Amino acid sequence: MKVELNNISKVYKMGDSSVHALKGVDIIVKSGEFLSIMGPSGSGKTTLLNMIGALDRPTSGTVLIGGTDITNMAESGRSRLRLNRFGFIFQQFYLLPALNAFQNVHLPIKESRKFGHGGRKKARELLELVGVSEREKHLPSQMSGGEQQRVAIARALANDPPIILADEPTGELDTENSRHIMDILRDLNKNMGKTIMIVTHDPEVARRSKRTIKMKDGQIIK
Repeated sequence: MKVELNNISKVYKMGDSSVHALKGVDIIVKSGEFLSIMGPSGSGKTTLLNMIGALDRPTSGTVLIGGTDITNMAESGRSRLRLNRFGFIFQQFYLLPALNAFQNVHLPIKESRKFGHGGRKKARELLELVGVSEREKHLPSQMSGGEQQRVAIARALANDPPIILADEPTGELDTENSRHIMDILRDLNKNMGKTIMIVTHDPEVARRSKRTIKMKDGQIIK
């Protein structure tokens, strides 16, 4: 699914001051691409990802997902878009602490009702896909960081979204677990055709993507 941002700007009001998080950003991400977004803290990387994932709205410019302009889409439509078109992976995992691995993955499946009575089977298949099926009854507190991130990836895949957005997915992991997570993401891109976009500070992570853009002060510089 193609992603297109046209002349995107984002201004946040901080009291009497204005923070220009994005300044006229243009980007096209083709369906099936594997893209890394790099830059120093405060360069606008996460803001850019949030615009693409319908988590935030631009101050000006347009965001097109699969040819559909979502810039001024009603919140109900944006919510459906997030549930069915995007899979989100975060640095802090954000698993629900009171739910076990299976329940964390099954919850978005149950909400979308996409797989009907096959939802429970789908959740278990996803846990097996990322290599943590034996942990399905464990709470997040009973799993390592690498295991939690694998569960988070399974959750991101719950409704078979065409686009995966990952914000520092290896930021809390050691070198070995980081490599395993990147292996999973590369397989999702290569074998399942998922469009992958990763925000990262890690040059090793960026090297494993097919294209890298670099940001500074709210603009793409390379």
